[in-house]
Amino acid sequence: MSTKRVSSVEESSTLVIQEDPDTGEPFIELPQRLLEQLGWKEGDDLQWVEGTDGSWTIKKVEKDEDE
Repeated sequence: MSTKRVSSVEESSTLVIQEDPDTGEPFIELPQRLLEQLGWKEGDDLQWVEGTDGSWTIKKVEKDEDE
């Protein structure tokens, strides 16, 4: 398992990258306090965006109201 550092203006957390035992897909669990802070909830679609400096940003994918 590996870890990644999550940073925000107010705080940072270290998250463990886990592996789904059935699919082998990697995943992370975001702390509830962070989800609440961001206005995210389970089931939201998220997008990983790689920065030019090698950093990563996770953004919530906003759905069109037409969908």
